[in-house]
Amino acid sequence: MRQVKKTIDARGRKLGGEIPLLCTPLVGRTREQLLAECARVIAQKPDMFEWRVDHFDAIGDTRLVIDTAHALRALAGKRPIIFTCRGADDGGEQVPISDDQVVELYDAVAASRFVDLVDYEMTNHPERVRRVRASTRSHKVRLILSYHNVSYTPGPEFLVRQFLEAERMGADVAMVVVMPRDRADVLSLLAATDQADAKTHIPLVSISMGPLGSVSRMIGGLFGSGLTFAVGESASAPGQVPIRDLVAVFDIIRRARGGEMY
Repeated sequence: MRQVKKTIDARGRKLGGEIPLLCTPLVGRTREQLLAECARVIAQKPDMFEWRVDHFDAIGDTRLVIDTAHALRALAGKRPIIFTCRGADDGGEQVPISDDQVVELYDAVAASRFVDLVDYEMTNHPERVRRVRASTRSHKVRLILSYHNVSYTPGPEFLVRQFLEAERMGADVAMVVVMPRDRADVLSLLAATDQADAKTHIPLVSISMGPLGSVSRMIGGLFGSGLTFAVGESASAPGQVPIRDLVAVFDIIRRARGGEMY
């Protein structure tokens, strides 16, 4: 029997609801580039944005980061914003600040209340995860705890454990992202998502990366994934699909199911 799922309401968008949300990454390297990118992408009507601050050249300037988050909040309007600093080992950029400084930046941005969720790797040192969890709770910002493997796809039992561990560690959302080496790996990720969906109480996000895994971004909602990352202008990971294509796929699935979306 499946657990009763908890949804997250972020500015009226339901993460974990019947329809997977479309999130567009923003990867501008300067304040001006980031805001211009956001302004251009809004016309494509994503459900939410992710600011990948690891791409931001001035990541070490906390005051400028918060000022930029303020401006981004004004542009995004009612669309939720995820704030993410993805490390190089997890498919992100090499950043010039220390792990402790990243935690301090997360705290400052959460305190500003200009973002709605922050995404932090669950494989970071447990004390840093605890600090980020305490900060998000204090400032009423939601926490996504992520597991990334950009080299291969572990077995489904391991992947299910990552979802469960994220919930145990206090995540509001659990995310697992892996790199497939063959079609069976994509199926393993989808099967693990389905199994975890039956056991967890929080929204899940699962992605198989690269061209081979791109199908997971299209049909992941059928297996319990509540969000997918869609290209508005620039991709932040291999295999991301343009917003308009995902909208079309979701509509086809909805119509094929007689109007019932997932």
